[in-house]
Amino acid sequence: MKALPQPKPAYDDTADAALLQAIANGDRKSFRKLYDRYDGLLFTTIDKVLNGREDSEEVLQEVMGSLWRKAHLYHSTRGRPVTWLASMARNRAIDRLRSKQRLARLKSAYTDEIVVIPRGAAGISGPEAAARRDTCQNVRSAIMELTDVQREAIEKVYFEGLTQQQIADQLGEPLGTVKARVRRGLAKLRQTVKPA
Repeated sequence: MKALPQPKPAYDDTADAALLQAIANGDRKSFRKLYDRYDGLLFTTIDKVLNGREDSEEVLQEVMGSLWRKAHLYHSTRGRPVTWLASMARNRAIDRLRSKQRLARLKSAYTDEIVVIPRGAAGISGPEAAARRDTCQNVRSAIMELTDVQREAIEKVYFEGLTQQQIADQLGEPLGTVKARVRRGLAKLRQTVKPA
C-alpha cells in the first residue's frame, strides 16, 4: 500500500520570512511566490471589511504594491509573516472603507445646497446669491474631479485639521508623497476654480 503524503503545515514561517527578505532585496520570483501563496487569504481578509469584489481587488493590489516597497520593514520579532501580511491587508481595507465613508459625507455636504441665514442678518442681493451659488457649484465640481488620494489628503488637511506629517503617519506613506498630493490637488483646484 502506498503511503499518503504528509500534509504541509498551513504556514511556513521560516520560508515566508525568507521570501520577505528576498522581496526586500528586489527578488521578483519570491514576490510572485508569496503572492500566489497568500492572495486568496488576503483577498478574503480585505473582502470581509469591504464586502465588494471590485474594491477588494483594488485594495489587494495596493497591499501587494505596499508589500513590494515595504518588505524590508518585516521583522520576525513582531510576529508571524502571515499575521503581518493579514494585518497590512486589513488595515488597508479599513482605510479604504473610511475613505469611502468620508467621500460619501463630502459628496452629501456638497450636494446639500441649504443655506441658513441667521435671524437679523442682512440679506444678500439676487446677483450676489447667484454668484455665491455658482462659486459653490464650481468648487464642488472641482473637488469631485480630484483623484481619490488628492481629495483624501486635502480633506484631512482642511476638514480634519491634520498636519501633513500626521497624515503621512496615518496612511503609512512618506511625508513627501503626502505633500505632493496636497500640492497637486490644490494646483488642480486653482486651475479649475478661477476667481470671478
